[in-house]
Amino acid sequence: MQLKSVVTQFLTGFALSLVLCGCVTSEDSNPEKNSSQNQATSSVGTNGQLISIRSDNVSAAGYDESSMVMTVQFKNGYLYEYYGVPADLWTSFVAAQPHPWSQVGYPRLVQGGIPYKRIG
Repeated sequence: MQLKSVVTQFLTGFALSLVLCGCVTSEDSNPEKNSSQNQATSSVGTNGQLISIRSDNVSAAGYDESSMVMTVQFKNGYLYEYYGVPADLWTSFVAAQPHPWSQVGYPRLVQGGIPYKRIG
């Protein structure tokens, strides 16, 4: 019984020290807020910014999750936007390096009928 009391006091003190150091706030106990924070931190893509891609024919690509637009810059300099691209396609594309276009881009974007436009 005495051990239980010591452990309880320790945990209470530890929790209090977390609150005092600012590591934990009362907002942390709000499950709705935590859910929205988890969703925000688990976003996919690059917010539309192009990142370097290791590939024979693609030099850079980017993805904006909110608009579902994927941008691909080819080594020949052409720049394309693809519209209505699901987030899993983007993650598959990046994961398919060094062959993202032949393994994912062409089959799922072009042959999949995803609308696109050359923008540069």
